[in-house]
Amino acid sequence: MKRLLSLFLAAVLLLGLAVPSVAAKPAKVTPVIVVSGMGSFPLYDGEIKEENRVWGPQTKKILKAVGKSLLPLAKAALKHDMDVFADETFDMVYEDLFEIVSCDETGEPLHEISYPVFPQSVDHYPDEILHSDQNEDEVAILRTMADAVGAENTYFFNYDWRRNPTEHVRDLQAFMENVKKERGAKQVTLIPCSMGGTVVNSYLREHGSDGIAKILYCLVASKGIDMVGELFCGNIKVDTNVLMERLFNFENGNVLTQLLLSALKTVTDSAPLLTKGVDALAKALLDATADRAYSDILSRSLARMPGMWAFVPDEYFAEAKKTMFPQGGNTVFLKKINDYHQNVQVPAEQIMQKAIDAGTQVYITASYGLVGFPMTNKAYTQSDCLIETHNESFGATTAPYGQTLKQTAAAGKNCANAAHCHLSTDGIIDASTCAFPEKTWFIKHMKHVGFPYGSEAAKLLVFLATAKEEVDIFTSAAFPQFTDLHVLTGKLTSLTGNQVQPDRLDKVSNVLLRAIKLARDLRELIEDRFQK
Repeated sequence: MKRLLSLFLAAVLLLGLAVPSVAAKPAKVTPVIVVSGMGSFPLYDGEIKEENRVWGPQTKKILKAVGKSLLPLAKAALKHDMDVFADETFDMVYEDLFEIVSCDETGEPLHEISYPVFPQSVDHYPDEILHSDQNEDEVAILRTMADAVGAENTYFFNYDWRRNPTEHVRDLQAFMENVKKERGAKQVTLIPCSMGGTVVNSYLREHGSDGIAKILYCLVASKGIDMVGELFCGNIKVDTNVLMERLFNFENGNVLTQLLLSALKTVTDSAPLLTKGVDALAKALLDATADRAYSDILSRSLARMPGMWAFVPDEYFAEAKKTMFPQGGNTVFLKKINDYHQNVQVPAEQIMQKAIDAGTQVYITASYGLVGFPMTNKAYTQSDCLIETHNESFGATTAPYGQTLKQTAAAGKNCANAAHCHLSTDGIIDASTCAFPEKTWFIKHMKHVGFPYGSEAAKLLVFLATAKEEVDIFTSAAFPQFTDLHVLTGKLTSLTGNQVQPDRLDKVSNVLLRAIKLARDLRELIEDRFQK
């Protein structure tokens, strides 16, 4: 009996040792964590239900606020005094739309707001992610990654974007450790989208890149957004032409709407006095109401959110603080935003280089060919409709929207190989001035964090995330440095080569040229469908 008992106990011990041995077996696939941008999912007051959504505001709330503004606007027009409009409207707008998500003077939320979190892999969230019909943005990227590496290996880190990005570091660290433990992995791949770049770089600053195999920066705001800098410095204006272009850009997947907008753009182009009149009226309204809008709405809402200050680029930062806090501002709040700005945003490239030196693969994607926000002086800067191309690419030189670069040779010195050409053939981008020119890809005509599901743009992310060896812009002929996304078919056309040819369709925006382009798009779409 003793011998049998000894043999039994020995067998149990051997099995006990074998179990942890199996559990510690390295994962075959590196788990992927997509780090969300601002507002990828709504904010809620209490339980996460549609009726409790407070950001982005529901359409009915916006329409209700507009309705309340009509009578004060009529009174102001009759009295020729816009202060009447501001007195009866701006406090209402703040209370109805912004107060619930605003912060106090120290940057702490006024109210407890909830937002969706996804602690498990995306196969646990089929309705929100896997079965979603969302064709763009973070959810589409999650679906793409789930197809590529398995839903069980794909995760989503969401956070309260109002807070300082540095405040999310602890949560991201715990999230990464849980993923590695759950998947038996030593490393993860991070895909920060938009504002997610500020969070990931905050993490790198504090903890380094140990345990991170790759970082795929997707149209990130790590260097800020000029549009927010302009807004926080009070540099606002209305440009009707930019507004028309922006509407056209946003509807780049709807042929009929594009044709109608093109026709309207042709009318405004042929009637410059009409355009100037609209711009003059808008300027007059802004001049009469801007100061009150800033003091009554903006300075009490967005300007008190530390997360929004992460979007203010270095060139605007000092002036923006003077504009938004003329009395000096709260010291606790200023300490928060100064810490992120000085220690994360400004040295972003050095932080990323340190990760590269430690063995982490870093890849960057950017977009261009779309007009900027139509209410700032930077409206004609190349962008993805939200973040400017030079910011999300960490330094690319870009021509103004509708123009081409005057230079015929690369201007930067960040590429050691003089034989490499980093100029786009449409004459719009010089990538040689990027911090990492051989690791930066540009997709023309793709909207902010687009990467449409099933498109070749989405396949670029898969290529970067799953490549076994380190890659660069020369590794694959299918994914050169510059491509143009056909929004209807999802195909990418190379814009890489040695001969620069100006992009006439960007430079001339009349209805005939656009009709020709749209007819070609339709033909290609039909041909593509028949081929399938």
